[in-house]
Amino acid sequence: MNVNRASSTFVTRVLSPGLLLLLILITPTVSARRGGKQEKPRTAEDVVERALLAYGGRPAIYVIQKNGILRANIKLMTSNGILDGRMVSKFIRKPKLGEDLMTIELDLPEMKYSITTDGKDVWSTENGLPHKPSEQEIRGFRGSHEHHYEALLRYKENESKVEYTGSNKIGTLDLDQIRLTSKDGIVTVYEISRRTGRIIYVNYDEKQETGDSVVRYRLYFKDFRVIQNTIIPYEIQVFQNGKLIEERKIVEAAFNVQMEEKIFKSATPSKAEAPKEAKEPK
Repeated sequence: MNVNRASSTFVTRVLSPGLLLLLILITPTVSARRGGKQEKPRTAEDVVERALLAYGGRPAIYVIQKNGILRANIKLMTSNGILDGRMVSKFIRKPKLGEDLMTIELDLPEMKYSITTDGKDVWSTENGLPHKPSEQEIRGFRGSHEHHYEALLRYKENESKVEYTGSNKIGTLDLDQIRLTSKDGIVTVYEISRRTGRIIYVNYDEKQETGDSVVRYRLYFKDFRVIQNTIIPYEIQVFQNGKLIEERKIVEAAFNVQMEEKIFKSATPSKAEAPKEAKEPK
């Protein structure tokens, strides 16, 4: 099995810390037969703010979850079969999503990979040695964070635009659909449970490096658990063009831990110093 190729595919695809939610009250629909008024049309802000409360509100996002460590078991569905591994995500939240400090450590058979950002630069290692990440790796790493469910919960702080685009019903599950457009024009569609306020699905498209082809991703969040008065999904499934390609199951989650920003700093200078020219003696 080509482990390096499977690992690189994983890196460019997801790489993101993963986290979620709480129970929220829904506005009851008054029966027209009782002479009451019909339910008011939903607005994007109403849906998102109610979802934010389900996660514990902004204090949960910026105080309880100001930093954290998530450990997960992962399964990658490759053309050569299933590849099992482990992933560790560490992060420190900043006022803006793009300024967050993050690192992902991936442990697969015969390969260990990590990718880190200090909010500006991105670097990585492979089997303990410095590895220059490709543009595709960097785009996948940043993109997974930009499309993450918490991007919706932090829409006001990041001055993103939210639009209510309608509703969807999957079995007995009623979902409100919200389109989020960041200041940079990045679009993500979220599907939120009308009953619980939990974000169940995240949908986004990624253009390929060459040609006009687009890859469609759909993330499915489930198995929500209470951690330090907040709720997060312990299981995440990733679909690519309708096909399951990855499963992540969290085994340990901790927030508001002792963590120093220096662990997100590269030990290797981003630019090598030019050799100094020897001066001829006068």
